[in-house]
Amino acid sequence: MTDPRRFHLQRTHDVTGVSGTGRVANGILWPDGTVSIRWAGDRPSTVFWDDVAHAEAVHGHGGHTVIVWDDPEPAPAGDCAHCPDGHTPADSGSQPWHVRVGPERDGDGQPIRLYVERSAGAHVAEADAAWIRARLGGQP
Repeated sequence: MTDPRRFHLQRTHDVTGVSGTGRVANGILWPDGTVSIRWAGDRPSTVFWDDVAHAEAVHGHGGHTVIVWDDPEPAPAGDCAHCPDGHTPADSGSQPWHVRVGPERDGDGQPIRLYVERSAGAHVAEADAAWIRARLGGQP
């Protein structure tokens, strides 16, 4: 990683009764792997961690607080044989995303699946799926 990567901590249940719920902190993953977290609220503070996993272990509260990446994971150079500089980042590029309702139906005839694709038939990578999951709040 050569650039800092932004994230925030999203909390569904405040175990301690101190930080509240929702977006409780903003963070930066630095290129050397260290992490800075700036807590929001009435008494803001900043903490530093040697590793993002350490921050998650302490502040995750058993899954009640999750890291939501605001910046996509950078694709390593050469990851895609079809892309000379790795793979087009999910949030940019010449082929934007589109979504369509799939033909699959439940017992009442209602649609049950959405398909998210790059337009013009452009190829995708696992990094694209991770980027979309992060925006939907899903887990890998």
